[in-house]
Amino acid sequence: MVVNKILILGSTYLTELVVNKLKDKYELVGYVPSVNPTREGNIDLPIVDINTECDIKLSVQYDKIIKNTEKCFNVHTGLLPEYGGTNILDYTIQNGEYEQGLTFHKMTDKLDFGPIVSKITYPVFPEDTAFDLYQRLLRVGPNFVLSSLELLEELTIGEIDFCETKKPTLYKRGEFKVDERIKNYDR
Repeated sequence: MVVNKILILGSTYLTELVVNKLKDKYELVGYVPSVNPTREGNIDLPIVDINTECDIKLSVQYDKIIKNTEKCFNVHTGLLPEYGGTNILDYTIQNGEYEQGLTFHKMTDKLDFGPIVSKITYPVFPEDTAFDLYQRLLRVGPNFVLSSLELLEELTIGEIDFCETKKPTLYKRGEFKVDERIKNYDR
C-alpha cells in the first residue's frame, strides 16, 4: 500500500510525539484537531479539513466519530478487541490486567472494529496507576506507529482486509476523573 501523504487526526500530546517521529519519513499534509483532548499537544502542522488529499488518514487519540472511514487507520490506546472504547487505562487498572498496549487497525463504520495490522504490549505492575500506563504508552507509541506504517506499506488492501477482525468489548466513559498529572505531564 502506498503511504506517502498522511493526514493526522487528533491533537493530543501522544499525537505530537507521533507527528515528530513521522515528519522526517512522510509528508504530513496537516491535522484535524480533537474537540476536547485530554492532554493538549503542540502539533507543528497546519490545521486542515478532514477531506484534504492524502494516502491515509491516521487517527491518534482523535475524539470525533469519523463517518467516512475510507483510507482511515487508528492508533488505539488499548489492546483490541478486548479493550475498545474509552478510559482504557483506568479500566486496565480496575480489571487487574497484567499487560496493556496499543493497536494499529484499519477503521470501519463500527467503533474500534476493523482489521488489526499490528499490536504492541507493555507490562502492568501491581502498583501502577493510569498515569504510569500513560507514561509507558508515550514511550512506546511513536516508534510503534512508525513500525506499523512501515508494515502497512508492505501490505495490499486485500491483505489488510484479511487481518484479524473480532467484535470489540467497548468500555464507556466511566466514573474516572482525568488524572491531573496527565493534563500537566512535564515534557
